[in-house]
Amino acid sequence: MIDLSHLKGERYGVFGLGRTGMAAVKALVAGGARVLAWDDAEPLRAAAAAAGAKIGDLATASLDGMKAIVWSPGAPFLAPAPLPAARAARIAGVPLISDIQLLFDAPGGARFVGVTGSNGKSTTTALIAHILERAGLKVGVGGNLGPPTLGLPSLNADGIYVLEMSSYQLELTPRPRFDIAILLNLEPDHLDRHAGMHRYAAVKRRIFDGAGVAIVGVDDPHGVWLQKRLADRMRVLPISASDSLNGALPGPALLGRHNRQNAAAAYRTAEALGLSHGVIAAGLGDFPGLPHRQELTRRIDRVRYINDSKATNAAATARALASFDRIYWIAGGLPKDGGLKGVEPWLDRIAGVFLIGKAEAEFARQLAAMAPGLPVVRSGALEPAIQAAHKAAQSDPLPSVVLLSPACASFDQFESYEARGAAFRDAVGQLPSARHQGAVA
Repeated sequence: MIDLSHLKGERYGVFGLGRTGMAAVKALVAGGARVLAWDDAEPLRAAAAAAGAKIGDLATASLDGMKAIVWSPGAPFLAPAPLPAARAARIAGVPLISDIQLLFDAPGGARFVGVTGSNGKSTTTALIAHILERAGLKVGVGGNLGPPTLGLPSLNADGIYVLEMSSYQLELTPRPRFDIAILLNLEPDHLDRHAGMHRYAAVKRRIFDGAGVAIVGVDDPHGVWLQKRLADRMRVLPISASDSLNGALPGPALLGRHNRQNAAAAYRTAEALGLSHGVIAAGLGDFPGLPHRQELTRRIDRVRYINDSKATNAAATARALASFDRIYWIAGGLPKDGGLKGVEPWLDRIAGVFLIGKAEAEFARQLAAMAPGLPVVRSGALEPAIQAAHKAAQSDPLPSVVLLSPACASFDQFESYEARGAAFRDAVGQLPSARHQGAVA
């Protein structure tokens, strides 16, 4: 747990008592702060009270003397419409902050690496941490990945926090201080929350406020522009999926061209932290990848079954489609702005599409316009889509993949992309195999 004893006697609010909020309550209470907490769910309020917080609706309670409210990143406070507690805080002049801001403000002297981007940030964060841990360094991994940030161990000057930063978290972190800040790419995402692409991009760029080294992906126009803009403020290291770092970058143990960019970001980060080429190369070579990111779930005869449930927008799915040659593609769920825009260059690799969820009808319409004649099956739900894709792929004489890469959020049929990926794994594990091949890692 992060030591927040420097906040003893101070008054803080916590809005939203999921994993992140509850960890904030516990760390603040342990540090001696006075905490007023709220969540609409009564069991979570009871858990916070048991942890030592006072319970009160932050929309109506007195906020006098409150230093800040640790705000749940998933709760809107500007667009599309602010919640009553956010309006009350603004009127009272109480700032809304992330739990990550409390980590930045805590004593200890650890260094910070921050990773953001529309796609690839979880893999890059985990890859950097893997390389550093393999080199024997003390590492804490958190932010939008892993355990709640304030539940991480307190690190001193010999430690490094590697934090995945979502746009929601950056929006709530007014004073970041990353030693190395990384922006991998920028694609349309969360535009309803940020009221458009311009503000979304501005929020993502906050990761560079106060940074020492900037690592910028230059495979999109925004990155090319940003590299030039930052050059007079800090050291800038450009990265690209097509860049082998002059031959220094070994082949990472990850699928897809886009992971070359993730690996380049990890290499540049580790190099800037003083690690040798040999140590970095070893970490790149044995990184196992993350669940639900182009995860090889099973191989049956000449067909591979790939779980890419984390691909919740079209840009992420396009990266997956670019990674394979012949694809039976399962897509759909809760659609995002733009739908399937961006997948067009890879549709010639698709042998069949199996659509699920709320996006089913709209995706069928878009695909008919993008690639007339492309075989499209409206399956409705995940399990029938898997069965149909399996039958088609096993009847195909050519090697192929059955790829779950939804280009959608999961919340119409699953509680999370992890739950959707787990359902894919389970269903694929039950598929018959003439050769009785089992699951592979």
